[in-house]
Order: sequence, then structure tokens, then C-alpha cells
Amino acid sequence: MQNKQTELVILATAKAKAGKEAELESALRECAGPTREQPGCIQFMLLRAANDKGTIVGYERWASEADHERHLKGPHVERLMTRMADILATPPDILAFTAIDE
Repeated sequence: MQNKQTELVILATAKAKAGKEAELESALRECAGPTREQPGCIQFMLLRAANDKGTIVGYERWASEADHERHLKGPHVERLMTRMADILATPPDILAFTAIDE
């Protein structure tokens, strides 16, 4: 159980500019595979808002904060950020959580 307490859950919300919804999905899907293969990645899932096809949330579970920090420095994340500069309506909203009760 000790390991569970160090897990980090990330909810990263991205909102596409009007007409750029498919580009956002494509960019995020391209990053998903390499992310899932990274050390410490327990789970990575992309979710689309039920009432807004332009909003996608990345649900990420990492074994530790250090694993997530390494992920953020990866070349696939750098490519994603560069690609999303023209796609996003607003900067991504990234929130980190640790479990307090399961």
C-alpha cells in the first residue's frame, strides 16, 4: 500500500479553438503511445467532454512525482506543446492530485 500513497494523478484539460477539435485530438493521440511506454506511467487515458467536443482531458496516473517530471521533459511532450500552440483556445489546465481515501 505504501506505493499507492506516492502515486500522482494528473488531470490535464485542453480546449481547442473552434474548428481545431480534430487537430487537438490527433496531437494528443500522437503523444499518448510514448507516454504510456514511459517508466512510472501507470495509466494514461484521453477523455472528451460529453457536451463539448473541443475539450479533452488527459487522465494520468504516475508512480511518483519524479516520474511525471521526467515525462514533462520528454521529446514527445515538447513536440506536443509546440503543436498545440496554434490549436488551443486557452493554455492547458493541469492539476495534480494525491489520493487521501480509496
